[in-house]
Amino acid sequence: MSNDAKMKLDSLLTDAMNAEAEAMKFYMNAAEKAASNAGRSLFKELADFEQGHYERIKKIIESRNTGMVLKEITPSEEILVKSEVEGQFEPNKDEIINVLSIGIEAEKKAREKYLEIAKVSEDEESKNMFNNIAEEERKHQSILENQFYSLSNTGKIIWGD
Repeated sequence: MSNDAKMKLDSLLTDAMNAEAEAMKFYMNAAEKAASNAGRSLFKELADFEQGHYERIKKIIESRNTGMVLKEITPSEEILVKSEVEGQFEPNKDEIINVLSIGIEAEKKAREKYLEIAKVSEDEESKNMFNNIAEEERKHQSILENQFYSLSNTGKIIWGD
């Protein structure tokens, strides 16, 4: 890998790690804004998952800085869609719809960033790892889109313990 390619990958990884930290803060703030238990649970789980991504990327950066070969870091548990048939009304509907919209766009951008990192990665294992993280971000986007649809149309968040 050329020095320029290494610097580009290092920059992309640092940007991704910082974006994961911001996403975690965003979802923790969203959890505080949600009035329903379902909303708080949804956003707390997303915050935890973004924290897991942050830790994975941080370990990858640390391994690259010590000259180690980039290896897959065990992912944190995937968020399982845990729907309730009835859902819970969200009293802060308009504010949470706005939060969901911002989150959807952030997840799209995160996915694009990981796909870009996969393209510049030097080996198949790295490419696969970042493509897998991109897929996790796509799943987060889908979860948020489903909640946006439900909240917009029914005033409920469909998420449970």
